[in-house]
Amino acid sequence: MPQTLRGSAVTFEQLEDLFYQLNIKASPSGFHGFLCGRLSCGAVQMENLVNSSTQWLGLEGDTAETAHNSLETFYESSLSNLQDISFIFQPLLPDDELPLSERLMAVGEWCSNYISGVGEGMGAEFEVSSDGREALEDIAAIGQISADFEVSEDGERDYLELIEYIRIAVQLVFSDLDLEVDSEVGPTIH
Repeated sequence: MPQTLRGSAVTFEQLEDLFYQLNIKASPSGFHGFLCGRLSCGAVQMENLVNSSTQWLGLEGDTAETAHNSLETFYESSLSNLQDISFIFQPLLPDDELPLSERLMAVGEWCSNYISGVGEGMGAEFEVSSDGREALEDIAAIGQISADFEVSEDGERDYLELIEYIRIAVQLVFSDLDLEVDSEVGPTIH
């Protein structure tokens, strides 16, 4: 039986271990990006979030049921980080032990899947500020990163600045799109 994700901040390694135990062939960074994009669009009924995540991860039957509690904990942790007024949100990425090129590819996966999550969560009344629109365009552009790039001497510093920009851009989009719903039916993740 897979270990359950616990604690307020789920790490990349914990999610990667869960994916390995459940034989999920998906990127933890990509999944976190998708989830954060979806959560940025406002209240989500837990059942809808579970269904879209299960589909995204390609889970079926017993594997989906086994993953349910751990993923629910991960959803709540991710939402809590997005909502935190002290701006603790961080994209879930591999740690600094990996080569910079691999970490940059994970950033690209995170960003492109964030845009997919926002796309799935957008309603008919989708509206974002001009700063939010620019942030979404920038995140989409970062998501297009390829393996054919040169890593400069300042690569680590540039990487940290890129992560900080993404962090702030996501929080801007979250604050633009996360409208509180007055009447909610059933349990929601907001």
